[in-house]
Amino acid sequence: MPGCGLVCVVVLLRLFFYLSIVTGASMLPTLQPGDLLIVNKWAYRKAAPRRGDLVVIRDHGELLIKRMVGLPGEEVEVIGGRLHVNGILVPELYGTNDGFLNIGKGRLLEGRFAALGDNRTAVPEVVVVSIISKTEIMGKVVFSAHLGP
Repeated sequence: MPGCGLVCVVVLLRLFFYLSIVTGASMLPTLQPGDLLIVNKWAYRKAAPRRGDLVVIRDHGELLIKRMVGLPGEEVEVIGGRLHVNGILVPELYGTNDGFLNIGKGRLLEGRFAALGDNRTAVPEVVVVSIISKTEIMGKVVFSAHLGP
């Protein structure tokens, strides 16, 4: 369609992506409050989320940015801020993983995922762990930019 130019680009971008701004400290130091995120709404239409993905989830009506840490059928546990999956310590090269957070061992049911904040030094209310279904995953973070000082 000749002449649609910028309007067509904007419409297509809105179909597949949306912008989000980070609030809170649960993803420190990976993401800072005020960071701008581009989220791919269609990333999981045909693909399954993978451990380590940054995702935007809807948890009790609130949008949260978290890290995918557990996949369906896995046994997940957090000891002193460190993630264990199926009894094995998972090396995480992001975030502040040593911390106060302890989450008892539990197996994820079919179709359920575990998402967790990177800042494990924060009190549990800040980190927020969520056990979610794929339908609660709003998209995958594909780009972030720090806009603050």
